[in-house]
Amino acid sequence: MNYKIVEEFHWGPVVKVHEIGPYQIVEYHPEIFKHYAGTGTYEPTLTNFHIYIDGKDQGESAENLDSALAIAIARRHDGCNSRAGHYFIRMIGAEVQS
Repeated sequence: MNYKIVEEFHWGPVVKVHEIGPYQIVEYHPEIFKHYAGTGTYEPTLTNFHIYIDGKDQGESAENLDSALAIAIARRHDGCNSRAGHYFIRMIGAEVQS
């Protein structure tokens, strides 16, 4: 596990770090927001997945591990502005349903 990522992670309590080749995806409990402001409490029943590539924060989270991995792969091969991962998830019907 990449402890440097865990120590610097500030989006919420870390559940697990998934490491797959050059990708590190931090599974965490997101903060609860009310009226666009953080409450300082975290949602214990939800997890989000924050993306790192080669230990570098990509500034993006996804609602499931599949989406996070697809986004990470697209960014690594197509650049930081790539939307290919999002389109791939939509194409195969793996979007999170609200």
